[in-house]
Amino acid sequence: MEKKSEGKTRKCLTLLGGRTSLLLCLSLMFQSSYAAGDSTVPEMGNMEIHQIAQQSSTIKGVVKDQKGEPLIGVSIVVKGTTNGTASDFDGNFTLDVPDNSTLVFSFIGFKPQEVRYTGQKTLNIVLAEDSETLDEVVVVGYGSQKKGEITSSVTSVKASDFNKAPVVNPMQLVEGRVAGLTVSRGSTDPNGEVKVQMRGASSLKGSNEPLVIIDGMPGNMTSLNAIAPEDIEAIDVLKDGSAAAIYGTRGNNGVIIVSTRRPQAGTTQVDYSGYIMHEAVYKRPEILNGDEFVAYGKETNNANIRDFGGRDNHYDALLNKSNFTHVHNLTATGGNGKTNYRASLNYKKNDGMIRNTSRETINGSIAVNHRAFDDKLQLSFNLANSFVKVDAVSDDVDKVGDIPNYGILYQAIRINPTMPIYKEDGSFWETYSGYEDFNPVARIYQRTKKKEFKNLLANFKAQYEIIPGLTAAAFFAMEKNDALTNDYSMREEYSQYKDGTNGRAKKEYYQNTNRTTEWTANYNTSINGVHNITGLLGYSYQDFEYEQFSAENKNFLTDVFGTNNLEAGGYLKDGKAEMKSKKETSKLIAFFARANYNYDGKYMASASIRREGSTKFGANNKWAWFPSVSAGWMISREDFMESQEVFDVLKFRAGFGITGSLPTDPYMSLATYGTGAGAWNAYTGSWLTATYGPNINPNPDLKWEKNESLNVGFDFGLLGGRLNGTIDWYSRTTRDLISSYNAQQPSLIYNTITTNVGTMRNRGIELALNAEVVKTKDFSYTANFTFSYENNKLTSLSNDVYKSSYEDQYDLPSPGNPGKAYRLQEGQPIASFFGYVCDGINPDGTWNLRDIDGKEGLSDADRTFIGNGLPKFKAGLQNTFTYKNFDFSFFLRGMFDYDVLNEGAIYFGTTVNIDQSGTNVYKDALKNKVTEQPLFSSYYLEKGNFLKIDNVTLGYTFNFKNNKYVRNLRIYGNVTNLATITGYSGLTPDVNVTGLQAGIEKRGSYPTTRTFTFGVNFGFSN
Repeated sequence: MEKKSEGKTRKCLTLLGGRTSLLLCLSLMFQSSYAAGDSTVPEMGNMEIHQIAQQSSTIKGVVKDQKGEPLIGVSIVVKGTTNGTASDFDGNFTLDVPDNSTLVFSFIGFKPQEVRYTGQKTLNIVLAEDSETLDEVVVVGYGSQKKGEITSSVTSVKASDFNKAPVVNPMQLVEGRVAGLTVSRGSTDPNGEVKVQMRGASSLKGSNEPLVIIDGMPGNMTSLNAIAPEDIEAIDVLKDGSAAAIYGTRGNNGVIIVSTRRPQAGTTQVDYSGYIMHEAVYKRPEILNGDEFVAYGKETNNANIRDFGGRDNHYDALLNKSNFTHVHNLTATGGNGKTNYRASLNYKKNDGMIRNTSRETINGSIAVNHRAFDDKLQLSFNLANSFVKVDAVSDDVDKVGDIPNYGILYQAIRINPTMPIYKEDGSFWETYSGYEDFNPVARIYQRTKKKEFKNLLANFKAQYEIIPGLTAAAFFAMEKNDALTNDYSMREEYSQYKDGTNGRAKKEYYQNTNRTTEWTANYNTSINGVHNITGLLGYSYQDFEYEQFSAENKNFLTDVFGTNNLEAGGYLKDGKAEMKSKKETSKLIAFFARANYNYDGKYMASASIRREGSTKFGANNKWAWFPSVSAGWMISREDFMESQEVFDVLKFRAGFGITGSLPTDPYMSLATYGTGAGAWNAYTGSWLTATYGPNINPNPDLKWEKNESLNVGFDFGLLGGRLNGTIDWYSRTTRDLISSYNAQQPSLIYNTITTNVGTMRNRGIELALNAEVVKTKDFSYTANFTFSYENNKLTSLSNDVYKSSYEDQYDLPSPGNPGKAYRLQEGQPIASFFGYVCDGINPDGTWNLRDIDGKEGLSDADRTFIGNGLPKFKAGLQNTFTYKNFDFSFFLRGMFDYDVLNEGAIYFGTTVNIDQSGTNVYKDALKNKVTEQPLFSSYYLEKGNFLKIDNVTLGYTFNFKNNKYVRNLRIYGNVTNLATITGYSGLTPDVNVTGLQAGIEKRGSYPTTRTFTFGVNFGFSN
């Protein structure tokens, strides 16, 4: 027979695999107690923490779960005091309780329970399991489901878990929070784009961005401009085909569902939040200063290196070191329960890191909900609008994956550092000696580009409960985006002077309208409480309209009018002015259905089907089917799992779905007509007269890019809900990739045709963990970890009719002729760098390039695959600490196993350009004496692996529990981009890693910054 203490020890060791902590076990073994409210870190000492002055009685009791098993270590506290105890190994407890008091029973993984003490001598308490995690509602396509019932790969991020740092785009709120979702900004330019990609690229010619749904309205990344990040309540991400197939042709790259904050009933509550932010350059290029530049010229006796007498740093002169950003957000919500409202107003002014650049945004929104006819009728209306004013760099911009190369920054690095910025009279200094020798500081003032954007989102929904369980709904929505650009180059601007055009003015306008109408019917029922069935039927209609107009003129008498007097330019009189306009329309129609079955919370199944048609495709392939099926098994609810102590929740799920992709060009399958290059011309007499004719070969068989997605995963919970996670394996195969191929002539007019040929595969593993590491009365530490592995392969570029073995992409810019950087080839992943293998620099300064083909002399056959710009591994770890009213958090994120093309090193990393052209270089370049122009090779590739300490936040929340008018007040400070651990020698390895051309740090990239923020959140009650 074992001793009592040995039995306790053995029982305690068993409990360590469940909800009970080691310290609590030890304290119970030695009959100690703990501070009230602390169910995990007990405090040794007297059982009674505080003596109660008023009359009290001793009460005994037992705490059990719903199965009758005793619960060990349950916190029992007299409400409003620190008087408390914990249940022992048999669930028993004893406590002195004041008369007419309330006892609070709490335990991790169970719902807290309050019991009024009215003189009872004993209490028998049964705690119910807290299935909050499983009951959490997640928004899915055309509806919502409890998290525990979902059978697809879906990640939900609530506002409380958003990244706390200032953001330019709402998708940065979940950067690093969703395994498999890549949010790549590419630069810290306030006017820059944010690229988003889910589980790798899946198209060669179409978009690789997910579909964005905002409060039921289908849109794209541009749609997010209409809403302020502060107005978002949750972001739900549908990652696999079984979840996204309900959206058919637009679900190929996953679906991001954005839910804005909803109206709340009750007295009016007003909230204010705001912050100010300053940016500082994190790392800048180390280039030769004027003295070093001149000294090198003397040392090498180089006549190309001239001394103009100036010693200015052009790069530093471009930077706005006194920049500030300030943001203010005001919201009000209230209502009487029948009619509720929420309104918000947001203002943001961003100063750019480059002088004379900024972004000013005003967002406004209003949401109204109304219930009538005994709540059977529910009406909702949402309106969001934004107005944006931009002062941008008017520049000749190269783009790689939509990430711009800023010519002024490139020029600030390469320009002779002895060239002054200003003359003695204060005007800008220019040499006018060569086309690329312009003063970069002068350009930001002499070339202006002002943009105005208006974004509108509006929707109305009416839902009626016809009979219990059956509802019908009508949804109407419209999105409208307007943009106006005014681009002006002054008469004295360098390029105008060199070209003799005396000023250039361009005005461009576009309008994009998206209208949606949807009718749906939902039915749900439960048979005997165990057979739970839901069904959905729906119809969707969308029409899109895009209009664009631009006019450009040159040769003005004065700069006074800018773009407001286009007709005054001399080019119009000479017949040289340019004018363009176009209009595009397309339509999308769909019928869809979905059925879900759930047996007693153990076995789940879901199936959906969508029949969709689009005007974008050929006459023979306007319509297609998009089916999906998925299933789930809640293993932890099986009888055979009752005896195990490891898993609180364990669910297996698997799903398969087919989704599609729409081409970006609405007329890709048609023979469009025009008079431009490539159109027919009729020769009459001695004149060449343009006539209308087809621009491209039509293809009536053009169809959808089809993505077949298989996903297998587990959801699990351990340690009484303190550790939760998901793990997924997926395989996505995109067939019928759209691309251009050689076509036979003369049966066709042109030698290329757009058709469906290729196949691409993406496979990967994703892991997400959420851990409540420590939780005591005053202190807590939670950690959220995400990890993903991605593997891409272009499996086919040809079929029996159309042949293509490879396609070289992206011409590296001049000077010189470095060649192309990428090769798209069967059997290789996309974003593969293709060039020469460099074994160093020869003593005479020539390149030592490896002979691959074994033949004498360098040839194209010596080029090979030398790297890839897509990270195979991505990881993020969010750490959040609280101590009483303080909170502290920081984010660790990294990308691994990928290459970065340091494009700046091609032009500034060796001495070839300073020797031959007299332009500036990096300081390290003097160590690399090169005598011939660069060719693209492995010399310019580096491993991009990095680990970044980011988004460090410290905050304090003031306690206003007894204040009638003030609900809350929090102040905080934040630092982003605190430190980066990497072996990469360039400015940053954190470059764009989406699309076909990933992994380039452009020459003249926008400077990477570190931000410092101070903010406040204030809540009022009426």
